[in-house]
Amino acid sequence: MELRHLRYFVTVANERNFTRAAEKLHIAQPPLSRQIQQLEEELGMVLLDRDSRPLRLTEAGRLFFEHASQVLERVEDMRAMMRRFREAERPRFVIGFVASTIYAALPDLIAGFARRHRDLTSALSRW
Repeated sequence: MELRHLRYFVTVANERNFTRAAEKLHIAQPPLSRQIQQLEEELGMVLLDRDSRPLRLTEAGRLFFEHASQVLERVEDMRAMMRRFREAERPRFVIGFVASTIYAALPDLIAGFARRHRDLTSALSRW
């Protein structure tokens, strides 16, 4: 089972329609259907009642949806945490200013500094 399977299943469950889910995922509908079928085969149970319109989750599908949604949320939390960590690792230069200097030479100085020090994150802090 891959994260892609979880994302596909959660999208189908939310949309309650394979065609709309495929559009939202930017993939064709037949491969999406096959991926969900493969997921059901791997789990050994039916997750979607395909005879109902709109689609309905089976009891197993509701349980799987709940847990798959939580896993995807945790993965996104982990990505965000790692982005913050990466940004915290970068050197940071904070420039304090008074309002009158923002219209004078300060913008050109900051731009020049940023061009010379691309690995440095700069920020402005109003005093």
